[in-house]
Formats: sequence, C-alpha cells, structure tokens
Amino acid sequence: MTEARANVDLISRIAQKRSQVEAFVAKAVPRKRRLLNLTIVAGTLAAALTAGPAAGGATFTAWLTKLFGLSSPSWQILCGLASVCSLSASVATQVLKSQQIEEHVVRAQSCLAKLEVLEIGLAAGQIDPARATTEYIRCVEEASFL
Repeated sequence: MTEARANVDLISRIAQKRSQVEAFVAKAVPRKRRLLNLTIVAGTLAAALTAGPAAGGATFTAWLTKLFGLSSPSWQILCGLASVCSLSASVATQVLKSQQIEEHVVRAQSCLAKLEVLEIGLAAGQIDPARATTEYIRCVEEASFL
C-alpha cells in the first residue's frame, strides 16, 4: 500500500471514530445535564418542603392544612413530598457516579480534540503516518467505553 493510500485510509478511520465519539457526546452531555439538574432541583425542593414545618411548627402546618382544605395534616404531605424529592436526588447522583457519565464525557471530549488534531495534521502533512497511527490507537483505547 502506498503512503498516500495509507494516509487516506487513516484519515478515513479518524473521521469515522470522530463521528462515533461526537454521537456519544451529543447523547451523553444532555443526559449528564438532566441528571445534575435533577439532583440540584430535587435536593433543593426536599430542603424547602421540610423548612416550612421546621420553622413554622404546628401553627404553620395547621394554617397550611386549613388553607388547602386538606383531609390529612399538611406536614405529612410535605414530608412525603420531601422524601420523594430526596430519593430522586439520591438516585440521580448514583446514576451519574455508577455509570461514570462525567468521566466518559471528559474522556470523549479529549479524544475528539486529539482526533481533530490528527486529522488536520495528516491532511496538512504536518504529522507523519507512523506517529498519527500511534496516537490514533491511543485515542481508540481512551474511548473504549463507547
């Protein structure tokens, strides 16, 4: 195989890998953002829902029960909602950690940058094919989680 053909083949492989990594990043970043937002919002709501009864005491909860015409004491409803919010925040946090979403996104973005440099360097003749192949293999290893 000629050197020119080898460069074209390597550039093609790099472009294909970039496409795979870009697809992963496009899917993973919004998921990460949703889980982080859920953690923040649900945790904040859990704190807010318990703050009223804690600060206002029986007077506040009696007023709230009367205001909404509840058949159950409002503190029970608030505590139940706070528990659901707290559980949601905990689950979202554990999903982020157990699936290593943050780490995978960072590694994928790093890999994307390296692949772009390789692609441009090869196309411009600034990087020799042997070095580019070695770097490409490293990127593929880094993105093995895909």
